[in-house]
Amino acid sequence: MGLRQESIRPVMPKSEKQFSIAIVGGGLAGLSLAIGLVQRGIPVQIYEGATEWTDAGAGLVFAKNSMVAMEKISPDIYKAFAKRSSGQGWESKKTTYMDYRDGSTDGELITSVICANTGQESVHRTLFAKDLVALLPSGTFHMGKRLVAIDNRPDGGYTLRWADGQSTDADVVLGSDGIKSKCRQLLLGEDSPEAVPKFAKEFAYRGMVPMERAIEVLGEEFARNSMVNIGPNCLTTTYPVEKGTLLNMVACRTIDTWEHDEWVVPSSQEAVRKDFAGCGPVMQKVISMMDKPAMWALFDHPECSTFYKGRFALIGDAAHASTPHQGAGCGQAFEDALVLCSLLEDEHMVSAAHVEFALEAYDAIRRPRTLKIVNTSRENGEICMMRGEDTGDDLGKIKATLEQRFHWIWHEDLDQQVQQAKSKMREVSEAQPIK
Repeated sequence: MGLRQESIRPVMPKSEKQFSIAIVGGGLAGLSLAIGLVQRGIPVQIYEGATEWTDAGAGLVFAKNSMVAMEKISPDIYKAFAKRSSGQGWESKKTTYMDYRDGSTDGELITSVICANTGQESVHRTLFAKDLVALLPSGTFHMGKRLVAIDNRPDGGYTLRWADGQSTDADVVLGSDGIKSKCRQLLLGEDSPEAVPKFAKEFAYRGMVPMERAIEVLGEEFARNSMVNIGPNCLTTTYPVEKGTLLNMVACRTIDTWEHDEWVVPSSQEAVRKDFAGCGPVMQKVISMMDKPAMWALFDHPECSTFYKGRFALIGDAAHASTPHQGAGCGQAFEDALVLCSLLEDEHMVSAAHVEFALEAYDAIRRPRTLKIVNTSRENGEICMMRGEDTGDDLGKIKATLEQRFHWIWHEDLDQQVQQAKSKMREVSEAQPIK
């Protein structure tokens, strides 16, 4: 599936900034950051390791904070999102984030978690990413550029070395190359325990089916609206994507160790049924639609001592990859991009030497929030698989916890967060004036 071609593409602006930026990784974090920088008059080049797009079919969930961040980075990003996003299918559920249901029964409701004004919106990851590429000037986005090394230059900049034998010079490097990030390894040190993802002691089966089939199997309510069915050591999550034409499905199961070299291994319907034996009828119906199942190991990055060194920083999953249990991981990539765009466009950010102040401020503001989200996502997975430390299998305690645990994520004041980052940047720059 090729890129959608636009008759008119944006033009790279002339800039008063005296530094060049290379973004490593062309996922949603890198793309949103690149768009935000270009639209603020800051030239950038973005390098993606994959040689072609793949239709992995992963759906992504967003709530209020994510959508506000998109709009603040660039209204064009939000428009691209809105063109593809799907909310709850029923008008009565428009403010619902997720219905949490007892998976041991026929989907008996535990609670409807409400996110006022926005509810929940979901999107097809690959199709959204392709639309974002079309917002960049021609010649900005490069595929088939897999990073193998970064050399320090005498002037404080970097030389990026690619697997194809070519190299690129840049004054600033921003690593957005995902959970298996090479940038993370190079920044933290390849021997650092923090450099590699940690197994979250669970795996997932994933799939997408046409909405017509989902309705036939699950019925209108369960197919057209977002649902989490919880059970002992397992859960299923389903939600509509692509304007409600597809149903995204995830079925998670706990496992103590991952014995495979690869993170994704082929499976079978027989194995899926065995893994979810004893679950209730709704969960059984969900897994019955996974025609070509594969086991996806779930990893995350729960710790990181720094998101930057010098003029080299990490964003998105490269910095704070999360499990999917709060639907908040990808949204943090947009918050990252908003803060970085706001700092780098500042009138005092003129030379490459100034950029380190911005990255120190970014690290100070973004790292605590994002790592808290990583760790509370793991915690929410345990709660929803009835093994939470304080909730166990007590549905009353689970209900009470779910109804209050997301608000701090959704209702973040992003303008205040940006101002805090700018204040930190000024503080740092005043303490370390450039000679």
